[in-house]
Amino acid sequence: MKSESNILANYSDYEDQEKSVKGNFRFAYKYIAENASQKKNKLLEIGAGFGYFIKYLPDNIESIAIEVSREAANALQVNTRASIFNGDFLDINLKSKFDFIVSYDVIEHQIDLARYLNKIRSLLKKDAVAIFTTPDFGSPINKIFGKNAPLIQPLYHNYYFTKDWFKRNIKSAGYDIVSLRTSYFANSSIGNIILLGSFAFPFLRKIRILELAKLFKLTKLTVPFIRFGGIQCILKKV
Repeated sequence: MKSESNILANYSDYEDQEKSVKGNFRFAYKYIAENASQKKNKLLEIGAGFGYFIKYLPDNIESIAIEVSREAANALQVNTRASIFNGDFLDINLKSKFDFIVSYDVIEHQIDLARYLNKIRSLLKKDAVAIFTTPDFGSPINKIFGKNAPLIQPLYHNYYFTKDWFKRNIKSAGYDIVSLRTSYFANSSIGNIILLGSFAFPFLRKIRILELAKLFKLTKLTVPFIRFGGIQCILKKV
């Protein structure tokens, strides 16, 4: 189990990312809006952070959020109308069944992947869907940078996924693929861009570009930016 300090380190400037969340997860909002019933639908978000995805869901979605960080879980109470569970998803006993389960950039952090996927499936209603995002380590840009790819982070990431992995393995886990694509653009803060860029280009650390950005108060500015490849995956329970 990671310590609270290590967990929070991985949030970096997440509190500054509210402006980017709605755009980056447009594919999920669109799918949910098109497939939700007119009546109440139940949605579970695993690793809900500060609640910026749930905050913009329509009123016919009843949300439950699971968040391992105490600080973020406390913020969820303020930012959303969701029911909040503070802890590890695999340790929490949920009795509800869900129409949608979303898990953004969480799957790569798992220790027991099979148990994680099985539990999600067990909580989905018949023909309900799970929506994942995770870095695509099969993208051409990640292949070029190899071990210097920004999201190769052994302290945090226990799995590294490609689209081919989902095509080969997800059927045996009890899911059909509804949608599977790699996105190459995302809204991100200048601070996060510089942080990830310093992993890809280590020389940036020597010129203290992040300190300069903070000096000119640019780190929180959110802009569209190229990314190294992120998988957007929608899976249906079978």
